[in-house]
Amino acid sequence: MGVALILEILQAALGGLSALGKSKVSVDAGIAEGFVLIIQKAQAAYETATGQPLDLTKIPLEAKV
Repeated sequence: MGVALILEILQAALGGLSALGKSKVSVDAGIAEGFVLIIQKAQAAYETATGQPLDLTKIPLEAKV
């Protein structure tokens, strides 16, 4: 399952929760849905700029200090 598909599923679930009305859950879900949208747009911009999808396995781990 790709990251994009996972984010789409999360966005759908959060959209449903945020539609519950004026409850703490819906407010929190709305905020989380905003973060998912930001991540999706960033991934799309990266793919447009580089011509390939973001591969998190290519990011080197930080060295321990």
